[in-house]
Amino acid sequence: MTSRIVFFIGLVCAASGLASPPVALTMGLLFGLFFLHPFGKEAARFSRVLLQASVVGLGFGMNLHAVARAGRTGFLYTLLSISFAMIFGILLGKVLRVERTGAYLISTGTAICGGSAIAAIGPITGASDEEMAVSICPQFGRVTDFSSDRSGVEPEPDAVWLVGRPGDS
Repeated sequence: MTSRIVFFIGLVCAASGLASPPVALTMGLLFGLFFLHPFGKEAARFSRVLLQASVVGLGFGMNLHAVARAGRTGFLYTLLSISFAMIFGILLGKVLRVERTGAYLISTGTAICGGSAIAAIGPITGASDEEMAVSICPQFGRVTDFSSDRSGVEPEPDAVWLVGRPGDS
């Protein structure tokens, strides 16, 4: 019973805007560490659909005029960067002997917009929950975030790479 009460308090805080997204994420993480999910079976059934609906909802919040303006100026750069990331990622997956679906999901997430792309593409590829979870992990530890601090690479090219990724700009 306690987990249900804490769950609903967290839900109200997160859904009402009382908690900022980072605070809501931290609350969810702490809840998962200290309590059993009171609606585990239901959550497992609906989580994939809710994640896909959330990605679609993000699109409705975009200013289409700003997207069109940005798209006109950066279309070729975006096309080339997405193509390179997909091709290189899939080839790297073959070299490292990563399963085909996992390599495709990681490449898609890296090329387009991280976890949102993986959530959208995963069901199309027939990816299992485990494949999707494993594929989302690399999205939180970008190689480019690591490289500029330790390899002597100037931060400007790193910033161009990060901004060039449509979901991260």
